Amino acid sequence: MAKRSKDILSQDDLDHILNTTGELPENLSDLDSEDEGQVDNLEFEELYDSDIHQGYIPEPSDVESDESSDSEVPLLPPSRKKARRTSTPAKRHGASRSLAPAPAASMSPAPPAATSAPSTSAAPAASTSPARKGRRRRGGNEADNAPSIVDFHTSTVSGKAGFRWSCRPQVPSPTRTPARNIIQPLTPGPTREVQSADTPERCFRLLFEDHIIEEIVEWTNKKIAVQAAKFARQTATHSTTEPAEVRALLGILIFSGCQRDGHLLTSEMWSPSTGAAVYRVAMSQGRFEFLLNCLRFDDPDTREVRQEADKLAPLRKVWDIFIGNCGRMYMPSENITVDEQLLAFRGSCPFRMYIPNKPAKYGLKIFLANDNKSKYLLSAIPYLGKQGTPYQENINLGHYYTKELTRPYHKTNRNVTTDNWFTSVPLAVDLLENCGMTFAGTIKANKKEVPKEMTDRDNRRLESTAFLFTKELTLVSYVPTTAKTKKKLVLLLSSMHTQPTIGNTGKPEVIEFYNATKGGVDTFDQMCAHYSCARKTKRWPLCMFYGMVNAGVINSWIIHKDNMSRTGGKLPKRRTYMQALARALITPWAEKRLSSPFLSQGLKALICSVCDLPSPGSVARPPGTPVADSKDPLVRCVECPNGSDRKTRHRCHGCRQPMCPRHFYPVCANCEPK
Repeated sequence: MAKRSKDILSQDDLDHILNTTGELPENLSDLDSEDEGQVDNLEFEELYDSDIHQGYIPEPSDVESDESSDSEVPLLPPSRKKARRTSTPAKRHGASRSLAPAPAASMSPAPPAATSAPSTSAAPAASTSPARKGRRRRGGNEADNAPSIVDFHTSTVSGKAGFRWSCRPQVPSPTRTPARNIIQPLTPGPTREVQSADTPERCFRLLFEDHIIEEIVEWTNKKIAVQAAKFARQTATHSTTEPAEVRALLGILIFSGCQRDGHLLTSEMWSPSTGAAVYRVAMSQGRFEFLLNCLRFDDPDTREVRQEADKLAPLRKVWDIFIGNCGRMYMPSENITVDEQLLAFRGSCPFRMYIPNKPAKYGLKIFLANDNKSKYLLSAIPYLGKQGTPYQENINLGHYYTKELTRPYHKTNRNVTTDNWFTSVPLAVDLLENCGMTFAGTIKANKKEVPKEMTDRDNRRLESTAFLFTKELTLVSYVPTTAKTKKKLVLLLSSMHTQPTIGNTGKPEVIEFYNATKGGVDTFDQMCAHYSCARKTKRWPLCMFYGMVNAGVINSWIIHKDNMSRTGGKLPKRRTYMQALARALITPWAEKRLSSPFLSQGLKALICSVCDLPSPGSVARPPGTPVADSKDPLVRCVECPNGSDRKTRHRCHGCRQPMCPRHFYPVCANCEPK
């Protein structure tokens, strides 16, 4: 409450009251300047504001009125509490894109300063940077604790290459969402053609379609024919493959990913004591190793010619089909993240990269575009080196890959978020003016468009922010409080934001938006590593194929989850989804294995148990079939020693094992066990 005291009123005090309140109380309205004696004897109440940093505004209750007077003191109208106005609201959906940005207002230059060096203002401007909410620091006042905005005391600054920035916003504070931030009405999620996929297998086969499996089968069989000729004895382990077996191979990789068995030896995986039964149900250990060794994705006869123009030739056709399916099956939200992924690989490859800050350090670099909301993989381009990248004048690699990855979403007013490897001023301007997309990302301090005033950390206090503007761009320099021993500067470039707005956390609104939209690719990469289907290999096409399997599992899981949420179904966890998907891919091939006469009865029982299939006795030939009518081939009896080499056409009616007459006991229909 205000503190009150009574003093004698003087002429100077009276003038001070009139200048402060702007209104004379009724009990003093009849006084004349000639009657000064009456003024000296008057008493008044002097009001003291408890908050010395705010000007005093009289309340209606503090003004006393004379009951005998005919006029009444007018009451001040109640003031409405205004909501915080942000420079660029979140992306909004609109029925029309005809809204145009407001014309740029003429900004008056800043008043001249005493020094030309950049200085930090004591407190932020109230109109552009609302005070940060939170607890006050001890030993300081409110102005010292509030986030500050740097004033350069000049109207414009220039970068190294002469690129001019304005110190004042070049776009007036918008009263409605700018046209660049309005997108057409859309429903993020699976497209209409995949919304009916209600099982894990159907969702996965949308991405790994039959055409991909057929390509793998064709060229793998060609490699198998070459490898099988090296063995003197032809066995089932070295036979050709078919689509059902390739899908079972994918099922094994997916199941090993959810069990995190990718680093285990195959002998441990197929061991009855240490491994999962699913592996033995799908195929033998030798067959699994042989298929991975022979797995191919292109024609080896024309590979050398194609590799002269395309380093990705051994995988190009399968890769393009898969990435095209990923982009066609999903509608992204309003924010897209572009970043890089490194597939761990230490073998021989013409475009292997070394990135020391990555966990694997050596590997194959792939540029990804992901939906920021769901982390769905939208597009991907492998980095094939500078020689494998099409050259375009005045466009660096980050500019090229960002534009290519987002090409299907040009003219949609979506936003693209990248890190400082991609960010440049020409990229942000190109996306906004030619591609119809906004941009936000960190930028390196050595870029020629960045002025030295934005990188000077010596005269900056913690949590201070500097803004520079053009009609299209906003450049932000922020000093975070995370640095313990040395000040750090964070530079961000945005074509989505136009005003110097400070958020409630004390950080610029541009940084808050960047933190919320930067993790699309990083989270996707973490998901791939958490349940990785990859195995150790020295062949880079197989390494990239493992990456395709990881991406296909995550994308199909996102599609299945969205479809289930739309229909009210149960949303499975990713590990549960991967287990169900692996069993669905393995079951058709395991069921076909039941008809093989070479499987033991125990393995057949295991197949029926794991895959929930009927007993093999139900598919046996009816009892009483004469041996002469049997078309079964001559096979060695399973009960006789290997040295006897006794072959027979007889089969057990229960387990279908080949039995010679010495071990074959026919029974009549009445004696057959029911």
